[in-house]
Amino acid sequence: MRFILLVLFWLLLPLFSAAQERTILVPKAEPGSPFKVTDTNDLFGQSYRWFIEGDYQRGVDSLRQLIKKAGVVLDKEAYYIVVANFTDRISPIGILHAEDDFFSSRMYGLKKDNLFYIFITRQREGHSFVSLMATAKSSPFMETLPLFIGLFQPLPFVSSEIFSEEGETTYIDLRRYKVPKAFRKFSDFSVLVKTELSSDKILAKTVFDNTAKERFSFGIATALTNASDVDFVVGNDGKITVRPKPGLDPAVFAVINYHFVPFDTKMPTFGNSFHLLAGLRLSSVLEPLIGVGGGVDMGMFGLHVFAGYSVEFAQKLKSGYTVGDVVSSQKSPFNLNLRGKLRFGLEVKFP
Repeated sequence: MRFILLVLFWLLLPLFSAAQERTILVPKAEPGSPFKVTDTNDLFGQSYRWFIEGDYQRGVDSLRQLIKKAGVVLDKEAYYIVVANFTDRISPIGILHAEDDFFSSRMYGLKKDNLFYIFITRQREGHSFVSLMATAKSSPFMETLPLFIGLFQPLPFVSSEIFSEEGETTYIDLRRYKVPKAFRKFSDFSVLVKTELSSDKILAKTVFDNTAKERFSFGIATALTNASDVDFVVGNDGKITVRPKPGLDPAVFAVINYHFVPFDTKMPTFGNSFHLLAGLRLSSVLEPLIGVGGGVDMGMFGLHVFAGYSVEFAQKLKSGYTVGDVVSSQKSPFNLNLRGKLRFGLEVKFP
């Protein structure tokens, strides 16, 4: 069992080291950008006031209306990094994606061309300097797997005034990123926005955690099974002996889970916890297990119930041998004996 786990670790080692890649992503302006909007309802000023008052949702709604007025249709499946440059001291940065919170730092996996940058301002005709450093990382599953194997081997705003006249021109600079494949599922995006490259003033900066939803997890499954089996073994003295199974067989399995619905590893829920599981018993006897399970998230781990079927690769005496016979190491007295068993129990699931 230990050998199998070590082999698995070495096979997956290249994946563990694949998280060292970093690059700077440069967005390209979309046709027609920067867009000019005659802000007759002063949506920009309204948004500023709502942000100052702490009502971020209304402030974001005003920004959405302003973007729509510019003729930009937001794709709910895309991610838009938005900077609202109210003043050089107050430029909140956030993200527009479906109904997610503006200040959420999470992304759930990207495609090649569904990451955008939007800069909204009444200054500089929409020009800004933006730098995005992408750092590839491993999935939470792959980051934690070596530890699992090792168990068997360890926006504060400063109040300031902004003045605008009704109908003042607002600029909306829209740019699109081309995201390399290595950074689409698991990466960190560090964003820095300035008025221009040579400026010492930073308008906004933040880090977005891009972690795609996953289908795999792992765990420890335990099942108590009534067993009346016996094992035939050769003792140190060379004699064939009988080793009875305990009345309640406390079988412990290391399992890998495949979830029917991809789940957020940082916020798992009951609805997407149902999964297939497959694993090996932690013992000197080879016993693979397959089954299904589901349960609830407990914070650091999940507590699940499972039902499955295991096959124990045991041994039985060959014809002509009896208990007590002395045998040599040159010839085995055993044949393969497959024992199938229904398994019901609990699984502690990570992550």
